[in-house]
Amino acid sequence: MISFVLFSILFIAPSFADDLTCPNSPITSNVPSGHFPLNGLAKFPANYDCSVEFEIPDGQVIKFIVQTDALFENLDSFVIRDSRSTLYKMDVGESVFFAAANNSKVYISTNSGKASFYFSWQYIDVSKFTRIQNPTGTVLNLNLTANSFYQFVSSADQVAFHTSALGILSDSSIWKIYVYDGEDLNAKFMGNLKQFTNIGSSSTRKSLSLVNFYETPSQSYGIANDYSIVSRYKDYSLRILSSGSDFFERFFVPDGVKSAVTFFCPDSMETYITGLTIVKQNFPGEKFVSFTPLTPTHAYSNVLAYSVGDPIYRSLPQQILSDTFTMVAYQSAVSLSLTCGPYPNWGYVFPGRRGYIISPSIWNPTTLKTPSYSTNFTSSETVRFNINLPDVVIGDPGAKIRVEFGAPGKTPVGVEFNETTSGAGARSANATYMSVTFDGTTVKSSFSFVFNVESLFPSTSTTTDTPFETTTKSSAIIFKCSMVFIILVKFLNF
Repeated sequence: MISFVLFSILFIAPSFADDLTCPNSPITSNVPSGHFPLNGLAKFPANYDCSVEFEIPDGQVIKFIVQTDALFENLDSFVIRDSRSTLYKMDVGESVFFAAANNSKVYISTNSGKASFYFSWQYIDVSKFTRIQNPTGTVLNLNLTANSFYQFVSSADQVAFHTSALGILSDSSIWKIYVYDGEDLNAKFMGNLKQFTNIGSSSTRKSLSLVNFYETPSQSYGIANDYSIVSRYKDYSLRILSSGSDFFERFFVPDGVKSAVTFFCPDSMETYITGLTIVKQNFPGEKFVSFTPLTPTHAYSNVLAYSVGDPIYRSLPQQILSDTFTMVAYQSAVSLSLTCGPYPNWGYVFPGRRGYIISPSIWNPTTLKTPSYSTNFTSSETVRFNINLPDVVIGDPGAKIRVEFGAPGKTPVGVEFNETTSGAGARSANATYMSVTFDGTTVKSSFSFVFNVESLFPSTSTTTDTPFETTTKSSAIIFKCSMVFIILVKFLNF
């Protein structure tokens, strides 16, 4: 390395161009750029040791470019220490390294006398980088925009951050994403994102900032949460799904505690639970698995909940109409299978099949515009469909929900609601199909109900199909538009 003193000597002693004398004074931003040795890549003598200190102001970084052919087996090395005292050994060839405030140190060490070294440095002001602000509860692709930093803000407390990559155990690119403890790049440097997530750290303030000076691509996604919420769990993690790919994982949650996982599918707004088993632990009390919309920070109530002893297999596959949802498991061993994207088996039913049909607005309560919804269930034989509609909320003008039952050669029967209705009640019909359509497109309209499929044999059903019904009367209870229904999956018997 070279210091301000060396630059002064250069002008009075040109022979320094061949001088490998180690600078003994710290280099500051008063020398905004430089290089060492002055004539470029040079061979260093054996048993050479040099350390050069750099002072780095807040809001600045140093960009080092290093060239070396030093081999580890020869005990020759070029190492950079960052302000968190982490050491980075530079590989053979050319390497780039960014050192954040407030200090850094370069170490050149030789043993063989065969190694060559050259490096340059440049102070860069990053305090004017463009701010991209996100609230906690945000899931983000970690391909960060150049010359920008990403601020995550909590309205409550400290910020926690977790990462995950699809199909790989470890994404080395997050080593090149830097974490700052505050609202911008003048804040304290906390290390790289790999270090930060490995130790389960959090910001000390209500903001956390990320930046990638290297402008390298990443396969990872990250999620910011309020630390006070995710710290309640023994373990919390993020998992990335992909449309058309199956996911399987086992989770073990010790007695007396909860763990949570947020799932994110970037290329589909529908995911299906295709397998779920819950193994009871010895600790007394309820053992369950629940699914809630979005992230822990959003703190929505359970939409689905399964307990030990429930015949869960009858209720699968189960549809979740969102790209983001969270599973919480309490003192149990859980095996979970998911499929992201369309799943034809959702619509195939048989005697004993049960399920829960939930509008997109319930799974996406913060989305202003949600898609209309339709689904069809078919059976290879005539069966009895039973449904129970506890409540329907209609807040969009002209919106309605229609449930229709039919079979070849029979006139369809069903029910339709176009106003908010409490206690809509149970309906049953013998049919080979059941269709559900819902054209509410905002969170002002929502529905949720459970269905059950029964065999008509060995005894013939004596019940009568429910005729088609339309509701036009005002409901005795008008629910708030923001209401989110909770379905406790207790596997009702009809």
